Amino acid sequence: MTYKEIFNEVVSIMKKDSSTCEDMGAGDYRKYEAMIMDDMSDEEFTYVVKKYLATFGMEGHLSFNDTSMGKLGFQVMRYENALYVTESASDSQLHFKDKIIEIDGKTIEQCAAENEEFLMGETNERQGCLWNQILLFAKTVTVVKDGKLSEVTLKRVADYSVDNKYSYRDLGKGTLYIKLLDFTDEGAIRNLYHECNDLLNSCENLIVDVRDNGGGTDTAFFPLFEYCYPSDKKLDDYIPKQPPMAINYSLRNCDARLKLLDELFKGEIPEDIRPAVENMKNNLLKYRGQGMVVDESMDDETGIGDIVGRALPHKVWIITDQNCGSSGDAFVYDMSFSPKVTVVGRPTLGIIDYSNCSVETWEHFKMVYPTSRSGALDLGEGTGHKGVPVEHYIPWTPEHLERDVDLEYVLEQI
Repeated sequence: MTYKEIFNEVVSIMKKDSSTCEDMGAGDYRKYEAMIMDDMSDEEFTYVVKKYLATFGMEGHLSFNDTSMGKLGFQVMRYENALYVTESASDSQLHFKDKIIEIDGKTIEQCAAENEEFLMGETNERQGCLWNQILLFAKTVTVVKDGKLSEVTLKRVADYSVDNKYSYRDLGKGTLYIKLLDFTDEGAIRNLYHECNDLLNSCENLIVDVRDNGGGTDTAFFPLFEYCYPSDKKLDDYIPKQPPMAINYSLRNCDARLKLLDELFKGEIPEDIRPAVENMKNNLLKYRGQGMVVDESMDDETGIGDIVGRALPHKVWIITDQNCGSSGDAFVYDMSFSPKVTVVGRPTLGIIDYSNCSVETWEHFKMVYPTSRSGALDLGEGTGHKGVPVEHYIPWTPEHLERDVDLEYVLEQI
């Protein structure tokens, strides 16, 4: 396919298949369509499509990538007019605490002005991951390290993943600390709960750290409900009922989801999730080709509303930040209604207004887009660009690179 044909497919998805279609349509696509030339490189094409999709102002659940390009290899946070490296891959040229003051000879302020689409109007503190889209295409950065300036030529890395995503520590004095960097590997997370089961059942203070949590599956955090809520009432008595979501049952989405379900289970669906999977399949066949559908029968069937909490722990602290999104958003939101819970840090990423993503590919190009729309948007209660709020806000500063400011605050309160 030519670049223009792929771009037209992307536009078609935004018009018909993305759950943003009724709210945003296809956006100002003609402006970016005019930038696409047959003789441009894959990198130039990817940059234009990324800029186009960035105009929808959606983080996390809407993206376009060239899978052959490689990855950035480090993460940054912006503070004033500098970017600070908060973590990096072992083969990255940049390292923890490096301070970037220029990108391709331009100040951070200049780069921000030239890349307004990518930064989506976010405050400096909430721009962290958005700078990845800019740095991915940069050639050089000027870095301050140990008081000295140096120019670093950027190279992408083949892969970048974090080890030890799920961990726990007994902090003593009846305090258990659990760190969850995502909710992706449900089996590994449940093993973690099992490993610290005795501490979970006896601790007086529980700290759950979901900073940088990249999301995954909500069911991965369901076992924590009973520890985070009191023992006097059911969860339904605390968590307000949510308006039903709408799902885009376009032909493309239904066919892709049915194919995915067949590939995942190959006809052998585990007994405990069989009803949910069969219900999903029935809905995909029932509504196939009907576009956005709000179906009242699709209310929550998880049964978590009947859960009753425990007396212990007496107090639960959740530490979160602006990089905690998707199922991370949902976790902080659901737990925030408990009188036992105090949320500390910075508001979450806030990307659950449009979720349940689908994937479309063209050779080495990959597009991720949302297929469901939260009913909270109709009540003016969306989370986009503000996230789930915290009770005790702790602004991010470079001091966070020297010590764990957020955790120290929680331990002081305990």
